[in-house]
Amino acid sequence: MSKQRHHINTFKPAKKPKPAIDTAVLKLHIDSLADDGRGVARHDNKVVFVGGALPSETVDAQYIRRHKRYDEAKLLAVSTPAEQRVDAICPVYQRCGGCQLQHLNYPSQVSFKQQRLQRVLAAASANSESATLPAAITGSEFGYRHRARLSYHNGVLGFKAQASHNLVEVENCPLLAVELNGVLSQSTAAIAEFLGDKATAEVVLSLSDDGRIALKIKKEGFVDAKRSAVLADKLAAPAFLHSIEGSKGAAWRGDNAPLSYPVSEALSLPFQPSDFTQVNIAVNQQMIQQCMAWLKPESGELISDYFCGLGNFSLALASAGARVIGVDVGEVMLRRAAQQAKALDLAIEYRNADLFDAENIVLKATSHKVLLDPPRAGAKALCEVLARSSTVKTIVYVSCDPATLARDLAILQEGGFVVADAVMADMFPQTYHLESLVYLIRE
Repeated sequence: MSKQRHHINTFKPAKKPKPAIDTAVLKLHIDSLADDGRGVARHDNKVVFVGGALPSETVDAQYIRRHKRYDEAKLLAVSTPAEQRVDAICPVYQRCGGCQLQHLNYPSQVSFKQQRLQRVLAAASANSESATLPAAITGSEFGYRHRARLSYHNGVLGFKAQASHNLVEVENCPLLAVELNGVLSQSTAAIAEFLGDKATAEVVLSLSDDGRIALKIKKEGFVDAKRSAVLADKLAAPAFLHSIEGSKGAAWRGDNAPLSYPVSEALSLPFQPSDFTQVNIAVNQQMIQQCMAWLKPESGELISDYFCGLGNFSLALASAGARVIGVDVGEVMLRRAAQQAKALDLAIEYRNADLFDAENIVLKATSHKVLLDPPRAGAKALCEVLARSSTVKTIVYVSCDPATLARDLAILQEGGFVVADAVMADMFPQTYHLESLVYLIRE
Protein backbone atom coordinates (compact mmCIF):
# COMPACT_ATOMS: atom_id res chain seq x y z
CA MET A 1 0.00 0.00 0.00
CA SER A 2 2.80 2.41 0.88
CA LYS A 3 4.54 1.73 -2.43
CA GLN A 4 1.32 2.45 -4.29
CA ARG A 5 0.81 5.68 -2.32
CA HIS A 6 4.39 6.69 -3.07
CA HIS A 7 3.81 6.08 -6.76
CA ILE A 8 0.70 8.28 -6.72
CA ASN A 9 2.46 11.15 -4.93
CA THR A 10 5.35 11.29 -7.41
CA PHE A 11 3.25 11.06 -10.54
CA LYS A 12 3.67 14.15 -12.75
CA PRO A 13 0.99 14.82 -15.31
CA ALA A 14 2.15 15.71 -18.79
CA LYS A 15 2.56 19.41 -19.41
CA LYS A 16 -0.13 20.99 -21.47
CA PRO A 17 1.20 22.13 -24.82
CA LYS A 18 1.41 25.86 -25.26
CA PRO A 19 -1.33 27.23 -27.45
CA ALA A 20 -0.20 28.10 -30.96
CA ILE A 21 0.50 31.77 -31.55
CA ASP A 22 -2.01 33.50 -33.76
CA THR A 23 -0.25 34.09 -37.10
CA ALA A 24 -2.88 36.43 -38.47
CA VAL A 25 -1.62 39.77 -39.81
CA LEU A 26 -2.54 42.64 -37.49
CA LYS A 27 -3.24 46.15 -38.71
CA LEU A 28 -1.96 48.42 -35.91
CA HIS A 29 -1.68 52.16 -35.28
CA ILE A 30 1.46 53.08 -33.32
CA ASP A 31 0.77 55.57 -30.54
CA SER A 32 4.20 56.08 -28.94
CA LEU A 33 7.66 54.66 -28.30
CA ALA A 34 8.41 52.44 -25.32
CA ASP A 35 11.57 53.09 -23.33
CA ASP A 36 13.33 50.32 -25.24
CA GLY A 37 12.54 51.96 -28.59
CA ARG A 38 9.74 49.67 -29.70
CA GLY A 39 6.49 51.05 -31.05
CA VAL A 40 3.46 50.86 -28.74
CA ALA A 41 0.02 49.97 -30.10
CA ARG A 42 -3.21 48.56 -28.71
CA HIS A 43 -5.17 45.58 -30.01
CA ASP A 44 -8.14 43.88 -28.34
CA ASN A 45 -7.66 46.16 -25.29
CA LYS A 46 -4.09 45.00 -24.86
CA VAL A 47 -0.73 46.71 -25.37
CA VAL A 48 1.32 45.38 -28.27
CA PHE A 49 5.03 46.19 -28.64
CA VAL A 50 6.32 46.31 -32.22
CA GLY A 51 10.04 46.60 -32.85
CA GLY A 52 10.99 48.94 -35.68
CA ALA A 53 7.68 50.85 -35.65
CA LEU A 54 7.34 54.59 -35.00
CA PRO A 55 4.62 56.83 -33.54
CA SER A 56 1.83 57.87 -35.99
CA GLU A 57 2.53 54.90 -38.27
CA THR A 58 0.04 52.31 -39.44
CA VAL A 59 1.77 48.96 -39.74
CA ASP A 60 1.20 45.31 -40.50
CA ALA A 61 2.54 43.09 -37.75
CA GLN A 62 2.42 39.52 -36.52
CA TYR A 63 2.51 38.11 -32.99
CA ILE A 64 5.76 36.58 -31.83
CA ARG A 65 4.97 36.28 -28.10
CA ARG A 66 1.77 36.50 -26.09
CA HIS A 67 1.75 37.49 -22.42
CA LYS A 68 -0.93 38.04 -19.82
CA ARG A 69 -0.71 41.84 -19.82
CA TYR A 70 0.93 42.63 -23.15
CA ASP A 71 1.95 41.09 -26.44
CA GLU A 72 4.95 41.37 -28.76
CA ALA A 73 4.81 41.49 -32.53
CA LYS A 74 7.24 41.71 -35.41
CA LEU A 75 6.94 44.38 -38.05
CA LEU A 76 5.92 43.11 -41.48
CA ALA A 77 5.22 46.31 -43.37
CA VAL A 78 4.66 50.03 -42.86
CA SER A 79 1.51 51.33 -44.55
CA THR A 80 1.88 54.98 -43.57
CA PRO A 81 5.47 55.85 -42.57
CA ALA A 82 6.22 58.60 -40.07
CA GLU A 83 8.02 61.73 -41.19
CA GLN A 84 10.84 60.83 -38.80
CA ARG A 85 11.49 57.46 -40.48
CA VAL A 86 14.84 57.02 -42.26
CA ASP A 87 16.53 54.06 -43.94
CA ALA A 88 18.93 52.18 -41.67
CA ILE A 89 22.50 52.18 -43.02
CA CYS A 90 23.52 48.84 -41.49
CA PRO A 91 22.79 45.68 -43.55
CA VAL A 92 22.24 43.56 -40.42
CA TYR A 93 20.08 46.12 -38.58
CA GLN A 94 17.19 44.51 -36.67
CA ARG A 95 19.00 41.17 -36.76
CA CYS A 96 21.97 42.36 -34.70
CA GLY A 97 21.03 43.34 -31.15
CA GLY A 98 23.32 46.35 -30.95
CA CYS A 99 21.02 49.06 -32.35
CA GLN A 100 17.31 49.76 -31.95
CA LEU A 101 16.79 53.23 -33.44
CA GLN A 102 18.54 53.42 -36.81
CA HIS A 103 15.12 53.81 -38.48
CA LEU A 104 14.47 57.03 -36.50
CA ASN A 105 16.18 60.24 -37.61
CA TYR A 106 18.78 61.53 -35.21
CA PRO A 107 17.06 64.71 -33.96
CA SER A 108 14.05 62.56 -33.04
CA GLN A 109 16.30 60.10 -31.22
CA VAL A 110 17.65 62.95 -29.09
CA SER A 111 14.14 64.26 -28.42
CA PHE A 112 12.94 60.76 -27.44
CA LYS A 113 15.72 60.41 -24.88
CA GLN A 114 15.21 63.90 -23.48
CA GLN A 115 11.53 63.15 -22.95
CA ARG A 116 12.47 59.95 -21.10
CA LEU A 117 14.76 61.88 -18.77
CA GLN A 118 12.09 64.52 -18.22
CA ARG A 119 9.63 61.81 -17.14
CA VAL A 120 12.20 60.45 -14.69
CA LEU A 121 12.74 63.86 -13.15
CA ALA A 122 9.00 64.49 -12.88
CA ALA A 123 8.35 61.09 -11.30
CA ALA A 124 11.18 61.35 -8.78
CA SER A 125 9.40 63.95 -6.73
CA ALA A 126 6.11 65.83 -6.77
CA ASN A 127 8.14 68.97 -6.10
CA SER A 128 10.25 68.64 -9.24
CA GLU A 129 9.55 71.31 -11.81
CA SER A 130 8.90 70.19 -15.37
CA ALA A 131 11.07 72.89 -16.95
CA THR A 132 12.41 72.23 -20.43
CA LEU A 133 15.77 70.52 -20.34
CA PRO A 134 18.79 72.34 -21.80
CA ALA A 135 20.28 71.24 -25.10
CA ALA A 136 21.51 67.68 -24.99
CA ILE A 137 25.16 66.69 -25.04
CA THR A 138 25.73 65.03 -28.40
CA GLY A 139 28.51 63.92 -30.71
CA SER A 140 28.71 61.94 -33.94
CA GLU A 141 25.71 59.80 -34.92
CA PHE A 142 27.99 57.01 -36.16
CA GLY A 143 31.60 55.93 -35.78
CA TYR A 144 31.75 56.94 -32.13
CA ARG A 145 32.80 53.73 -30.35
CA HIS A 146 36.49 53.50 -29.45
CA ARG A 147 36.18 49.87 -28.35
CA ALA A 148 34.18 46.81 -29.31
CA ARG A 149 33.40 43.55 -27.57
CA LEU A 150 32.55 40.77 -30.05
CA SER A 151 31.66 37.13 -29.55
CA TYR A 152 33.01 34.12 -31.43
CA HIS A 153 31.27 30.77 -31.72
CA ASN A 154 31.46 27.93 -34.22
CA GLY A 155 33.48 29.94 -36.69
CA VAL A 156 31.36 33.11 -36.54
CA LEU A 157 32.69 36.44 -35.20
CA GLY A 158 30.04 39.05 -34.52
CA PHE A 159 27.48 40.50 -32.15
CA LYS A 160 24.58 38.76 -30.43
CA ALA A 161 21.29 38.77 -32.29
CA GLN A 162 18.23 40.49 -30.89
CA ALA A 163 16.66 38.55 -28.00
CA SER A 164 18.93 35.59 -28.73
CA HIS A 165 22.31 34.05 -27.96
CA ASN A 166 22.86 33.44 -31.68
CA LEU A 167 25.53 35.50 -33.39
CA VAL A 168 25.17 37.85 -36.33
CA GLU A 169 28.38 37.91 -38.35
CA VAL A 170 29.73 41.46 -38.61
CA GLU A 171 32.51 42.66 -40.89
CA ASN A 172 31.79 46.37 -40.52
CA CYS A 173 29.78 48.11 -37.81
CA PRO A 174 28.67 51.73 -38.40
CA LEU A 175 28.94 52.50 -34.68
CA LEU A 176 32.65 51.65 -34.53
CA ALA A 177 35.45 54.09 -35.20
CA VAL A 178 36.72 53.69 -38.75
CA GLU A 179 40.06 52.45 -37.41
CA LEU A 180 38.37 49.57 -35.56
CA ASN A 181 36.42 48.56 -38.66
CA GLY A 182 39.64 48.47 -40.62
CA VAL A 183 41.27 46.11 -38.13
CA LEU A 184 38.10 44.02 -37.89
CA SER A 185 37.98 43.39 -41.64
CA GLN A 186 41.71 42.70 -41.86
CA SER A 187 41.93 40.42 -38.83
CA THR A 188 38.74 38.33 -38.88
CA ALA A 189 40.24 35.56 -41.03
CA ALA A 190 43.35 35.27 -38.84
CA ILE A 191 41.22 35.20 -35.65
CA ALA A 192 38.97 32.49 -37.10
CA GLU A 193 41.99 30.43 -38.18
CA PHE A 194 43.45 30.70 -34.67
CA LEU A 195 40.23 29.82 -32.82
CA GLY A 196 38.93 27.15 -35.22
CA ASP A 197 35.38 26.02 -35.96
CA LYS A 198 34.38 24.82 -32.49
CA ALA A 199 35.77 27.43 -30.12
CA THR A 200 33.80 29.89 -27.99
CA ALA A 201 35.55 33.17 -27.24
CA GLU A 202 35.26 36.89 -26.65
CA VAL A 203 37.25 39.32 -28.77
CA VAL A 204 37.89 42.88 -27.56
CA LEU A 205 39.22 45.67 -29.78
CA SER A 206 40.37 48.90 -28.12
CA LEU A 207 41.53 52.07 -29.90
CA SER A 208 44.23 54.11 -28.18
CA ASP A 209 44.57 57.87 -28.53
CA ASP A 210 48.00 57.31 -30.12
CA GLY A 211 46.48 55.22 -32.91
CA ARG A 212 47.35 51.74 -31.64
CA ILE A 213 44.58 49.14 -31.57
CA ALA A 214 44.81 46.35 -29.00
CA LEU A 215 43.21 42.98 -29.64
CA LYS A 216 42.46 40.79 -26.64
CA ILE A 217 40.93 37.30 -26.73
CA LYS A 218 39.31 35.36 -23.89
CA LYS A 219 38.57 31.76 -24.84
CA GLU A 220 37.49 28.46 -23.39
CA GLY A 221 40.13 25.84 -22.69
CA PHE A 222 43.93 26.16 -22.87
CA VAL A 223 46.02 28.73 -24.73
CA ASP A 224 48.64 27.46 -27.16
CA ALA A 225 51.63 29.80 -26.86
CA LYS A 226 53.14 28.97 -30.27
CA ARG A 227 49.87 29.47 -32.14
CA SER A 228 49.27 32.68 -30.18
CA ALA A 229 52.64 34.02 -31.34
CA VAL A 230 51.73 33.14 -34.93
CA LEU A 231 48.50 35.12 -34.62
CA ALA A 232 50.43 38.06 -33.17
CA ASP A 233 52.75 38.03 -36.21
CA LYS A 234 49.80 38.04 -38.61
CA LEU A 235 48.29 41.22 -37.21
CA ALA A 236 49.33 44.32 -39.11
CA ALA A 237 49.97 47.67 -37.44
CA PRO A 238 48.30 49.62 -35.95
CA ALA A 239 46.72 46.42 -34.54
CA PHE A 240 48.63 44.29 -32.06
CA LEU A 241 47.81 41.22 -29.96
CA HIS A 242 47.57 42.36 -26.37
CA SER A 243 46.86 38.98 -24.73
CA ILE A 244 44.98 35.71 -24.97
CA GLU A 245 43.38 34.30 -21.83
CA GLY A 246 41.97 30.80 -21.53
CA SER A 247 39.64 29.29 -18.96
CA LYS A 248 42.39 26.76 -18.21
CA GLY A 249 46.12 27.20 -17.76
CA ALA A 250 48.34 30.22 -18.23
CA ALA A 251 47.57 33.16 -20.48
CA TRP A 252 49.67 34.40 -23.39
CA ARG A 253 50.88 37.98 -22.99
CA GLY A 254 51.96 40.24 -25.79
CA ASP A 255 52.38 44.00 -25.76
CA ASN A 256 50.92 45.12 -22.41
CA ALA A 257 51.94 48.77 -22.69
CA PRO A 258 48.98 50.89 -21.53
CA LEU A 259 46.64 52.41 -24.07
CA SER A 260 45.71 56.08 -23.85
CA TYR A 261 42.18 57.48 -23.36
CA PRO A 262 41.78 61.29 -23.69
CA VAL A 263 39.52 62.88 -21.08
CA SER A 264 40.39 66.40 -22.29
CA GLU A 265 42.80 68.12 -24.65
CA ALA A 266 45.42 68.10 -21.91
CA LEU A 267 44.67 64.93 -19.92
CA SER A 268 44.68 61.24 -20.80
CA LEU A 269 44.07 58.06 -18.85
CA PRO A 270 46.26 54.99 -19.29
CA PHE A 271 44.05 51.91 -19.62
CA GLN A 272 44.08 48.23 -20.49
CA PRO A 273 41.56 46.58 -22.87
CA SER A 274 39.53 45.03 -20.03
CA ASP A 275 39.19 48.34 -18.16
CA PHE A 276 35.95 50.27 -18.26
CA THR A 277 36.14 53.43 -20.32
CA GLN A 278 33.25 55.37 -21.83
CA VAL A 279 32.85 54.23 -25.43
CA ASN A 280 32.05 57.72 -26.75
CA ILE A 281 35.10 59.92 -26.16
CA ALA A 282 33.60 63.18 -27.51
CA VAL A 283 30.47 62.91 -25.38
CA ASN A 284 32.47 61.88 -22.32
CA GLN A 285 34.65 64.99 -22.59
CA GLN A 286 31.56 67.21 -22.73
CA MET A 287 30.12 65.40 -19.70
CA ILE A 288 33.31 66.14 -17.76
CA GLN A 289 33.06 69.81 -18.70
CA GLN A 290 29.43 69.92 -17.54
CA CYS A 291 30.28 68.32 -14.20
CA MET A 292 33.09 70.84 -13.72
CA ALA A 293 30.69 73.70 -14.43
CA TRP A 294 28.26 72.44 -11.79
CA LEU A 295 30.79 71.49 -9.11
CA LYS A 296 32.99 74.58 -9.56
CA PRO A 297 36.05 73.01 -7.90
CA GLU A 298 38.07 75.49 -5.86
CA SER A 299 41.70 75.28 -4.92
CA GLY A 300 42.24 73.07 -1.88
CA GLU A 301 38.61 72.04 -1.33
CA LEU A 302 37.81 68.33 -0.89
CA ILE A 303 35.52 66.63 -3.43
CA SER A 304 34.49 62.96 -3.27
CA ASP A 305 34.28 60.95 -6.50
CA TYR A 306 32.36 57.70 -5.97
CA PHE A 307 32.53 54.88 -8.55
CA CYS A 308 35.60 56.74 -9.77
CA GLY A 309 37.02 54.00 -12.00
CA LEU A 310 40.36 54.98 -13.48
CA GLY A 311 39.78 58.62 -12.58
CA ASN A 312 37.63 59.82 -15.48
CA PHE A 313 36.28 62.74 -13.41
CA SER A 314 38.90 62.77 -10.64
CA LEU A 315 41.68 63.93 -12.95
CA ALA A 316 39.76 66.98 -14.14
CA LEU A 317 38.66 67.94 -10.62
CA ALA A 318 42.17 67.66 -9.24
CA SER A 319 43.66 69.49 -12.23
CA ALA A 320 41.42 72.43 -11.30
CA GLY A 321 43.06 72.51 -7.87
CA ALA A 322 40.66 70.46 -5.75
CA ARG A 323 41.72 67.63 -3.48
CA VAL A 324 39.87 64.48 -4.53
CA ILE A 325 38.99 61.22 -2.82
CA GLY A 326 38.20 58.61 -5.47
CA VAL A 327 36.37 55.49 -4.27
CA ASP A 328 35.65 52.29 -6.17
CA VAL A 329 36.19 48.54 -5.95
CA GLY A 330 39.15 46.86 -7.66
CA GLU A 331 42.67 47.10 -6.34
CA VAL A 332 44.47 46.72 -9.67
CA MET A 333 42.45 49.46 -11.35
CA LEU A 334 42.84 51.84 -8.41
CA ARG A 335 46.56 51.16 -8.24
CA ARG A 336 46.92 52.24 -11.88
CA ALA A 337 44.78 55.31 -11.20
CA ALA A 338 46.99 56.24 -8.25
CA GLN A 339 50.11 55.86 -10.38
CA GLN A 340 48.65 58.25 -12.94
CA ALA A 341 47.75 60.81 -10.26
CA LYS A 342 51.27 60.60 -8.84
CA ALA A 343 52.84 61.02 -12.28
CA LEU A 344 50.79 64.18 -12.81
CA ASP A 345 51.40 65.40 -9.25
CA LEU A 346 47.67 65.65 -8.55
CA ALA A 347 46.09 65.57 -5.08
CA ILE A 348 43.96 62.44 -5.52
CA GLU A 349 43.62 59.72 -2.90
CA TYR A 350 42.08 56.49 -4.21
CA ARG A 351 40.29 54.11 -1.84
CA ASN A 352 39.04 50.57 -2.40
CA ALA A 353 35.48 50.01 -1.13
CA ASP A 354 32.33 48.14 -2.12
CA LEU A 355 29.86 50.99 -2.54
CA PHE A 356 26.89 48.63 -2.63
CA ASP A 357 27.50 47.89 1.06
CA ALA A 358 26.55 50.81 3.33
CA GLU A 359 29.02 49.64 5.99
CA ASN A 360 31.89 50.34 3.59
CA ILE A 361 30.80 53.87 2.72
CA VAL A 362 32.71 56.64 4.46
CA LEU A 363 31.84 60.33 4.05
CA LYS A 364 34.51 62.85 4.90
CA ALA A 365 33.03 65.60 7.07
CA THR A 366 35.01 68.19 5.12
CA SER A 367 33.74 67.02 1.72
CA HIS A 368 30.68 69.10 0.83
CA LYS A 369 30.62 68.18 -2.87
CA VAL A 370 30.10 64.69 -4.27
CA LEU A 371 30.15 63.18 -7.74
CA LEU A 372 28.88 59.65 -8.35
CA ASP A 373 28.93 57.66 -11.58
CA PRO A 374 27.48 54.23 -10.73
CA PRO A 375 26.83 51.27 -13.06
CA ARG A 376 23.30 50.36 -14.16
CA ALA A 377 22.47 49.01 -10.70
CA GLY A 378 22.57 52.60 -9.45
CA ALA A 379 23.75 53.71 -6.02
CA LYS A 380 20.95 52.97 -3.54
CA ALA A 381 23.18 52.36 -0.51
CA LEU A 382 25.34 55.40 -1.22
CA CYS A 383 22.33 57.66 -1.81
CA GLU A 384 20.81 56.55 1.50
CA VAL A 385 24.04 57.53 3.26
CA LEU A 386 24.19 60.86 1.41
CA ALA A 387 20.55 61.59 2.24
CA ARG A 388 21.26 61.12 5.96
CA SER A 389 24.44 63.20 5.93
CA SER A 390 24.43 66.77 7.17
CA THR A 391 27.64 67.88 5.47
CA VAL A 392 27.12 67.15 1.76
CA LYS A 393 25.49 70.10 0.00
CA THR A 394 26.12 69.43 -3.70
CA ILE A 395 25.77 66.22 -5.70
CA VAL A 396 26.32 65.48 -9.38
CA TYR A 397 24.81 62.13 -10.32
CA VAL A 398 25.93 60.60 -13.62
CA SER A 399 23.48 57.85 -14.60
CA CYS A 400 23.34 55.19 -17.30
CA ASP A 401 19.97 53.72 -16.25
CA PRO A 402 16.76 55.78 -15.93
CA ALA A 403 15.02 53.30 -13.60
CA THR A 404 17.72 53.26 -10.94
CA LEU A 405 18.20 57.01 -11.37
CA ALA A 406 14.52 57.59 -10.53
CA ARG A 407 14.80 55.39 -7.44
CA ASP A 408 17.98 57.11 -6.22
CA LEU A 409 16.70 60.64 -6.89
CA ALA A 410 13.65 59.91 -4.75
CA ILE A 411 15.97 58.85 -1.91
CA LEU A 412 18.08 61.99 -2.21
CA GLN A 413 15.04 64.26 -2.38
CA GLU A 414 13.69 62.71 0.80
CA GLY A 415 16.98 63.82 2.36
CA GLY A 416 16.39 67.42 1.34
CA PHE A 417 18.18 67.58 -2.01
CA VAL A 418 16.46 69.27 -4.95
CA VAL A 419 17.21 68.92 -8.65
CA ALA A 420 18.79 72.20 -9.76
CA ASP A 421 19.63 71.14 -13.32
CA ALA A 422 19.90 68.09 -15.56
CA VAL A 423 21.07 67.23 -19.05
CA MET A 424 20.79 64.22 -21.34
CA ALA A 425 24.07 62.98 -22.81
CA ASP A 426 23.68 60.83 -25.91
CA MET A 427 26.50 58.43 -25.21
CA PHE A 428 24.98 55.71 -27.43
CA PRO A 429 23.36 57.08 -30.62
CA GLN A 430 21.21 54.63 -32.62
CA THR A 431 20.34 52.78 -29.40
CA TYR A 432 17.73 53.34 -26.69
CA HIS A 433 20.38 53.57 -23.94
CA LEU A 434 20.16 56.79 -21.95
CA GLU A 435 23.01 58.58 -20.18
CA SER A 436 22.16 61.58 -18.04
CA LEU A 437 23.66 64.03 -15.57
CA VAL A 438 21.70 65.50 -12.67
CA TYR A 439 22.80 68.39 -10.47
CA LEU A 440 21.34 68.41 -6.93
CA ILE A 441 21.75 70.92 -4.15
CA ARG A 442 20.69 71.19 -0.52
CA GLU A 443 20.53 74.39 1.52
